[in-house]
Amino acid sequence: ILLLNRSLVGGGMSSSNDTFDEASEERIINEEYKIWKKNTPFLYDMIMTHALEWPSLTAQWLPDVTSHEGKQYSTHRLILGTHTSDEHNHLLIASVQIPSDDATFDASHYDSDRAEFGGFGAVSGRIEVDIKINHEGEVNRARYMPQNSKIIATKTPSTDVLVFDYTKHPSQPDPSGGCTPDLRLKGHTKEG
Repeated sequence: ILLLNRSLVGGGMSSSNDTFDEASEERIINEEYKIWKKNTPFLYDMIMTHALEWPSLTAQWLPDVTSHEGKQYSTHRLILGTHTSDEHNHLLIASVQIPSDDATFDASHYDSDRAEFGGFGAVSGRIEVDIKINHEGEVNRARYMPQNSKIIATKTPSTDVLVFDYTKHPSQPDPSGGCTPDLRLKGHTKEG
């Protein structure tokens, strides 16, 4: 989707037109989302949606998967980062329950809030944030170390790269907002 802000191109539209354009743009985005969501059963084997509190500029699945004996799902972990405007940013470690290949589909389940049929037994399908680590500025990129997935490097809006061992940090961040990486790498000349 390519959306163009006319106030930048047309040079000085009135604020009422800007408000109308934003509302119109929002309606178009919502309609396209509804069309996409309606067609997802034809495009994907499974889809789970979850609205995060803040947008994330980065996401990566961690390699560790926990299978639960007698359950029709496994728990997968995910690295996310926040991009807030005026609040503290965080590196997030989240988990999500994903149905196993032999999970049975419960077609009798109807979600009236979403107007959707379906479900996979006891699978919640939501992203649950397990660990929040304070971060300097937004998390532009976060990647785990292939040799040790508990070590995560993040790129900040400054030139620094921060390295965290998420097992050494509490599940809830320090309320003071102080960022305490296990290692700070310097030497980059540009943000990114």
